[in-house]
Parts: sequence; C-alpha cells; structure tokens
Amino acid sequence: MEQKRYIISIKQLICMLLISRIVVCVTFGSRLIGGNSIWDCIISCIVAFLLTFLLVIPVCNLCKTGTQDDIFDISYNLLGFVGRLIALIYAAYFIFVCAHTLAVFKSFIENVMNPPVSFLLLSTSMIFFACYGAAKGIEGLARASAIILFFIIVAFLVLGISLFKIIDFTELKPFFYENQNHTTIQGILFLISRSSCIPAMAVLLPKSKGNIVKGVFTWNVVFYVLMAGMIFFVTGTLGEFATTRFFPAYNAASIAKIGNLENLDALYLGLWAASIFVKISLFMNLSSECIRKTFGRKNNKIIIICLGVFLVFTNKFIKISNVASGIFSTNVLLIFTIITAFVIPILLLIIKKFKKSILKN
Repeated sequence: MEQKRYIISIKQLICMLLISRIVVCVTFGSRLIGGNSIWDCIISCIVAFLLTFLLVIPVCNLCKTGTQDDIFDISYNLLGFVGRLIALIYAAYFIFVCAHTLAVFKSFIENVMNPPVSFLLLSTSMIFFACYGAAKGIEGLARASAIILFFIIVAFLVLGISLFKIIDFTELKPFFYENQNHTTIQGILFLISRSSCIPAMAVLLPKSKGNIVKGVFTWNVVFYVLMAGMIFFVTGTLGEFATTRFFPAYNAASIAKIGNLENLDALYLGLWAASIFVKISLFMNLSSECIRKTFGRKNNKIIIICLGVFLVFTNKFIKISNVASGIFSTNVLLIFTIITAFVIPILLLIIKKFKKSILKN
C-alpha cells in the first residue's frame, strides 16, 4: 500500500473533529431528538461522554498516530480483497454523513431563514465550496479549521456572557422532574449516532503526530462542555418555548445582545455555515480517499467532483422531514456509526491478534 501523503499535528486533527461535532451541538433540540424538554439531556451528555471514550478505544489501538497504515491498509494486509470492501463501506458512510449534514442545512434554511432564493442553489453553492475545500486536502482543511475553531470558541463565550444576564433560573428544574427518562435516552442515542468523528479517526490518526490520548481527551471534554453549556443557556433563556423550535440555539442567539450590539444570531449563522463547510469538506475528502484506495485511482480531484455531483443530485430529493426520520433517523445513523466506529475496528483487532498468535506458534 502507499505511503502516507499528509502530516498534521494531533492539535490540528482535534480542531477539525471538534468543528464537525459542533455542527451537532448548535442544531441540537427536542424536536430533533424526539423528546420534550432538553434539560434532562445534561445527563445524556454525561453518559454519552463516557460511552465515547469506550467507543474510541478500538480505533485508537488499531490506527496509531505517526504510523504508515490507516484502517484500509490494515484491513487490506489482513484480509486482502475483503479489505477493499471495507474501504467502500467507509466511503459510503462518509458520503452519507455529508448528505445528512446537508439535510440539516436544508431544514435550518427552510425553518429559520426562509430565503428568497431556492435551497437547491444554496446547497449547490455549499457543495461547490466544499469540493474546493476537499480538493485542497487534509493539510489545508487543518489550517483553516484552527482559525475557524478559534472564532467559534470566542462566539460561544460572547453568546454565553450575553445570555447569562437574562437566564431565568426557575426554568432549570431538577433532573427527571417530569419523569422524562425517554428524553434522556433519546439524547444519548442522538449524541452517539452523530459521532461520525470516530470513524474519521480511523483514517486521520495515522496522518497525525502527537499525543493521541491527550488529543482525544481534549476533543471529548471540550465538545461535551460546549454541549452542556448550550443546553443550560437554551433552557434558561427560552424555557418551554425551546421545545417548539427545531433549532433553539439559534433562537437563543437571536435574543442575545451586548451593549448596543443586538441580533447576535448573525454571528451564529456565520460560524455555523463555516462549520458546515469544514465538516462536508472533510468527509468528502475522506470518502474520496476510501474510493481512491479501493480502485487505485491517482486523481483524487475527479473523485471529489463526482461526489459533489452525487450530493447535488441526492439533495434535490431530500425532504425536510427526513432530517430526523427515515434514512436519517437516529436509529439508522446509530447502526452505521457503531459498525464503522466500533464493530469493524474491533474485528480487525481480533483478526490481527489471532494472526500474530498463529505466527508465534
């Protein structure tokens, strides 16, 4: 198999993965998870935080930082032709993540913005820029992600400071006050099903260098702190109104203000769009890498263009209801994520260990 082409630091990798997960954070709401008040999802964050550490163990053990082999090289070395089929599974999953992200983008546009131009034009523009980002490669995306993440963190701090002044603490009821265990469970499933960054690590970790344990710990902690903070501010400022909104974080941002600065939702929109761009670009690049390794093609840009055309075509038929149901339901996403994040890596670890024991004997 080929030598690795890109070298990024573990810090740059974490920046890209954090942005990809923040897309989930800012679109989180009770209507998407299928529950009532999202306040009990603070417990969901704690449970999902611990489960994420368990899920990431096989990938981290299989694909170590600074090595030559990613999950496709390992699967090919262990299984031959079957290993190439595994690369196709990951390619399908990564482009599926792109399609789901665009479905969320469409839902947001139609529910919140209602622009005078068609969604097809907006989504095509987003896909065009994402193709450009994907074609620039992992190194280019890593550098852009570091800058974008800095502004995202600053934006979270600005919104948090402005919203803290108007929090109604009576809205922060004791956990399970209304016996909403269902909402907590749905929150856990929702968060785990959107953990597409773990399969991405199976490709990206060998291209990175640095302390993987420290990096993964930081990635997981920062995301769930932001996630819990978002739930805290949304619940405290919007109360029951949040349960009627598809994207309550946007509604919270729209009432935030600092001094004479109002309508901070524009800040939310800009950084959210940048996050969408990074996520789609990253996963298009990963999908093209899988396809390239499967069929041995040299020109990655042609594959990216074909994937972009495919996304434009599929998004023409995406219905707004599909963002939380049908093929994009939590159950479907959960199955795909568990297979690519945990099942395949752990099976490869078992096969690798079995082959080593045979060679020793």
